[in-house]
Amino acid sequence: MKKIFGIVIILSVFMSCYKDKEELLYPNDFGLADTSSVATYTGFVKPLVAARCVSCHAGFGNYAGLKIVVDNGKFANRVLVKKDMPSGGPLSAEQLAKLDKWLKAGAPNN
Repeated sequence: MKKIFGIVIILSVFMSCYKDKEELLYPNDFGLADTSSVATYTGFVKPLVAARCVSCHAGFGNYAGLKIVVDNGKFANRVLVKKDMPSGGPLSAEQLAKLDKWLKAGAPNN
């Protein structure tokens, strides 16, 4: 009887463990589930920047305005290195990964 009770206890401990999936806990509207491909400006970067940056940085409202700070390195420095932007709170790891890939691809206007 003690063996059965011990087995039940051990099984209940292992069965109570689970792993949360971040994408299910923190859904977003930016299509971040697939980080294997490079994010597009139109499909990912523009909506993200519009939602998180344009209220303070109106010049980022179009590709040309954003590309200026991308090309001089300020965007990557503040968002990816210092992580002090956007001021409304940090970006998720997936958002940062997508932005990093977009920047490394040359920040295309696609």
